[in-house]
Amino acid sequence: ALGLFEKLHQIIPHSIEVIWQIADLFDIANQPRMAIKWFKILSARVPTDPSVLSRLGNIYLKEDDESQAYHYHHESYRYYPVDMNVISWLGAYFVKNEMYEKAVEYFERAAQIQPSEVKWK
Repeated sequence: ALGLFEKLHQIIPHSIEVIWQIADLFDIANQPRMAIKWFKILSARVPTDPSVLSRLGNIYLKEDDESQAYHYHHESYRYYPVDMNVISWLGAYFVKNEMYEKAVEYFERAAQIQPSEVKWK
């Protein structure tokens, strides 16, 4: 499938959907460097898309690059501050780094979004 999308990319190089599929397939194939390359190409085309940004954060996390993971998760949060996966990751990141006041901000945000969820109380 990857080869077909790469051929399609040659035909329609500006297609955001095709670039997403290529990046996604590299990620699924456990080729994080290539996935990062393609998600960055995508991010240059849609710089405020929170799903692209959080996806980059998740790939960097798998690569043990916590500073880049934080950067992309934080950027994703800036554009879409209700993604519970991103909020949870950011809160846990600050707890891990013993920055508890910052962590509380994210956990309070999570409680606003999911007030009935026990883990945020």
